[in-house]
Amino acid sequence: MRAAWPSRFFGVLLLACSAASAGDYAADSGSLGFDYRVTFIGVRGSSSSVQAAVSFMLPDVSQASGSVTVKAASLRTGNSLQEDHMRGALGAERYPDIVYTLSGVNTGAVLSEGQTLATTGLGKLTLKGVTRSLSVPLKLTLNSGKVNVATQFKFNPYDFGVEYLGGSDSIAINVAFVLEAR
Repeated sequence: MRAAWPSRFFGVLLLACSAASAGDYAADSGSLGFDYRVTFIGVRGSSSSVQAAVSFMLPDVSQASGSVTVKAASLRTGNSLQEDHMRGALGAERYPDIVYTLSGVNTGAVLSEGQTLATTGLGKLTLKGVTRSLSVPLKLTLNSGKVNVATQFKFNPYDFGVEYLGGSDSIAINVAFVLEAR
């Protein structure tokens, strides 16, 4: 009986350490939706080419870091003329990637299986070669080792040098993807 105790103890210890170790997570696909107004015309669009690479330690995700990337040329509105104008305004040829770099999540961000955690992502958005700090609300749900991520936020495109005649000073963004351990 005594000989079994050390092996069981080390097995439980090893399992506990692996559950609390830092891990790399990625999403190869996700969705982005946007809503923007030009003069009196609403422009809605989307992209299905959201990619993410994030490192964090479960269950405390407050030290999460990584990036979320969308190709500017992947944004679609269903109107080729709007898409051409949008790519021009975004400088898509010169700046092909729109990147949010996550540097952390507000403190006390503990994620448990089956729970949805509402928290704030701390980071920077790089768009058209301009980088600015941007905190975004996050909803994280842990489900069978995968983390569902969703956010909705607004920002001023003029802050990033995206100027479009008659364009609004606010764009609404919705992003969703699922992170899986790599």
